Amino acid sequence: MVNTGKPSQGCGTCRARRIKCDERKPTCFRCQKSKRECTGYRNQLFLRRLGNGKGDIINWSQLPSAGNVDHYQRDWPRSITKVTYRSVSPPETTIHSPPTYGIPTSIEEEALCHFINSFVLLPCKGNSRSYMDFIIPAMEAEKSLSSPGTSLNTAVMAVAMAAFGNRQRYQLVLAKAAKQYAKALKQVNEALLDPELALEDQILATVLILGVFEAFTGTNTLLNGWSSHAEGAAMLVKMRAQKKLLSPLGRVLHVMARSQLVVNCFVSSTPPPLGVGWWMQLGTKDGLPCQAARLNLETATLHAKSNDVLAEAAMNPSNTDSIIEVQTMAQDLEMKFRDWELSQTREWSFSSVAWVDEIDVSQLEHSPSFPGRLDEYKDISIATAWCVMRSNRIMLGAGIVRANAWLHPDKDYRITPEYASTARISKNLIEDIIAAVPIFLGNFSEAFTRNRTPEFEKDALGGKSSLALFIMWPLFIVTISDHTTDGQRKWALGRLKLIAEEVGIRQALLFTQVRFFHISPSPLKEEKVRFRDRLTRTKLTIRVPSMFIYKDRVAKEEGNAMAKVKCLKMALAKSKGIGKDAEHVLAGILGCK
Repeated sequence: MVNTGKPSQGCGTCRARRIKCDERKPTCFRCQKSKRECTGYRNQLFLRRLGNGKGDIINWSQLPSAGNVDHYQRDWPRSITKVTYRSVSPPETTIHSPPTYGIPTSIEEEALCHFINSFVLLPCKGNSRSYMDFIIPAMEAEKSLSSPGTSLNTAVMAVAMAAFGNRQRYQLVLAKAAKQYAKALKQVNEALLDPELALEDQILATVLILGVFEAFTGTNTLLNGWSSHAEGAAMLVKMRAQKKLLSPLGRVLHVMARSQLVVNCFVSSTPPPLGVGWWMQLGTKDGLPCQAARLNLETATLHAKSNDVLAEAAMNPSNTDSIIEVQTMAQDLEMKFRDWELSQTREWSFSSVAWVDEIDVSQLEHSPSFPGRLDEYKDISIATAWCVMRSNRIMLGAGIVRANAWLHPDKDYRITPEYASTARISKNLIEDIIAAVPIFLGNFSEAFTRNRTPEFEKDALGGKSSLALFIMWPLFIVTISDHTTDGQRKWALGRLKLIAEEVGIRQALLFTQVRFFHISPSPLKEEKVRFRDRLTRTKLTIRVPSMFIYKDRVAKEEGNAMAKVKCLKMALAKSKGIGKDAEHVLAGILGCK
């Protein structure tokens, strides 16, 4: 078929044969004449999305009904998936595909349409930067969505079906997502054996997309899987440094890898490989975005160094010079954050536009806004930079208090000037993060809508679920800080729960105190599994800096090994019924691995 620059509306059989389709429905005349099976037509929503990169918000009433899906789910074994995710060697996967009964389906097309519409960001008013837009041209060239040819396209389909399956609660689609994920991993592992192919943009993009898959699915190896992909992306960036000239896409991918790296450094208590200076060669090299990225990397580096220095000091308590050095570095970094705030341009400033009155405590978990002010930003990328910076600054303050508590063991650290100063700053940062959350989750009060400035167009980003990915880390830091009030913590956990259940980003389950157990459905409920059929309330409890300080005191008296054991044991005692994945979070954040 002649390529006109627009996606073909012909049937699947004619597209595969590369001939002109007469597009007659329900089956085309060419297929009927040649006595071939006409596999049907692609969804129009999908075609509009591929055709111009935009398209309308999906009308969920136009998507396949549960009844249609159940039609070909019958006779499908209930135990459909057993996947062991690995990032180095191909995964062990056993998936029984359901019979299709010869019925043409477009689940892949609907899933991709939903994913592009909900998670791919294009530059527009209210958002100056794109996010994962590189998948659109890649998928336009794909001949078969059910069996993609490249590792990137396979990973994209895995993520698309995972997002769609979570949103619609379709276990069938999630099983297909797992199968595509396993295939993408295998393709990446094979590509890494080729020194030249391993350096291609496509491979790095695939690894980054696989990390998004881990965030969506929430497997038992959730954080290990996500961390391994973040570390893998960092290693690929290091390998690719030998390429003197990077493509525009390559630079975008490097910046994405750097953003993931910062969070992974905090979670694993490890410094960024190759140092801050090396990573700052990527992306923009001046201006406020560059300064924010550098400060975030320096904070993650100092967090890892603090753990190492205090662990070493436990073996030689009289050597306090290194701890004083860490405290001084942290205080200097705090001053850099203050200078960064004071240097804001008009474009980077934000303003309060509404006030939310008091809400009954019982309703806090479900309220779209927390009592107090609501802030607006001129650009969602600017709002993201602010909130990530604030969350990392809260962790920096915890490090200052921790070092001071070690240097003055005879005092209650909570009555020191350092604690008072850090508490005041952290409380303000927490309020600032909370005031920004509604613009990420699309929860606008009437007052916010009425008072927003013309420069801010919430409708341009309405329904974009990718914004929830950007606010997850700041919300998590709000829930673990000692300076967060009970009401603020309850509200932040409610927002994370919404991200997990409604948006479908199940990584948030680690932070919501809720763990879902996968139980086969009752025969009376047909064959569609709903994740909320069985759930158990659990309590993941991390508090900083208090738990850091407890671990350091035990280390002084009983050594590092016992301190790690006791600190983790105390955290687990406060965290009721959590699984191994959440335990991994506890150990990583607290430096107890």
